[in-house]
Amino acid sequence: MSKINYPKKILLGEAFGFAVIILMLWVDEIYDLPHRLLGAEPTAVNTVESLFETAIILVLGLVVLTISATLANRLQRSDTEKSRLFGVISHDLRNPFANLIGNADLLRKNFNTLSDEERRTLSSGIFESADKAHDLLKNLLDWSEIQLHRSIPTATVCDLRELVDECIDHVGLTATRKQIVITNDIPGGTLVNVDETAIRSVLRNLLSNAVKFSKAGGVVEVVGKGRGGKVRVSVADRGIGMSRNELRSLFRMETRLSKPGTSGEVGSGLGLLLSHELIRRCGGKLKVRSDSGKGSTFSFALPKVKGQKPAAKVSTRAEENREVNLQD
Repeated sequence: MSKINYPKKILLGEAFGFAVIILMLWVDEIYDLPHRLLGAEPTAVNTVESLFETAIILVLGLVVLTISATLANRLQRSDTEKSRLFGVISHDLRNPFANLIGNADLLRKNFNTLSDEERRTLSSGIFESADKAHDLLKNLLDWSEIQLHRSIPTATVCDLRELVDECIDHVGLTATRKQIVITNDIPGGTLVNVDETAIRSVLRNLLSNAVKFSKAGGVVEVVGKGRGGKVRVSVADRGIGMSRNELRSLFRMETRLSKPGTSGEVGSGLGLLLSHELIRRCGGKLKVRSDSGKGSTFSFALPKVKGQKPAAKVSTRAEENREVNLQD
């Protein structure tokens, strides 16, 4: 027997309640129970009045059930998202910490017997695992801020090419290990008016995703094309791509897409969801084109600015620390 979930039980209970009210109305109209119980003469049945009252109750019932169904769907979606987030925390966050602890333990126990090259390899592994854990934690914090409606986009003028270069540096170690070249074809001096923290997070996630699903020796291209008062930013790879079914579920928490990369990399699938929400909150839309086996292209438009200087640069780490302090 199929299991009835909690929101459906609520709706069935409300529908049953309205049915009982209508039944009691007609029983009272036909048998006139109050008069009979008091020993008075029953009144004549007024069918028109009863039909009118029934119609009013039905309309009110439909309105209440519609509102309840909407709230029940939101409750169900919220519960699903919460379960998925717990899955990310319990499973996906465990992997980078396990690698970090494992490499650190090897380095600690065998430090004197390891060669310089082996120490460098273990140190790089420790850094990469810590960086992945940091990125995942930041994505989780950003996602929770969005869900709680605490994050408010704050636009500033920034140099888009410099911002992209910074994000390319962030994924440089992983790209180098897979011998993947990342090109930045955005013209120098391209100024945009955006929430720099949000767009930095989007670019990092898109670049990490492109590197993850690119084959060794591949190329990832970041392109910016101006049109009118906007510049469209595209992050394209020539990796494994996605099927139509995967594209349909790409930006939905309940069907969060998470599959291993070309070198077996694991991920939460949360980065693309977060990027989609951040672009939406900034007034844009994250678009994707993909063919299975041919690669994917993610793109979004940003408002272009002319004749202004970019805002004073704040280091990424300092900015993130400021965000954490504000949250505390």
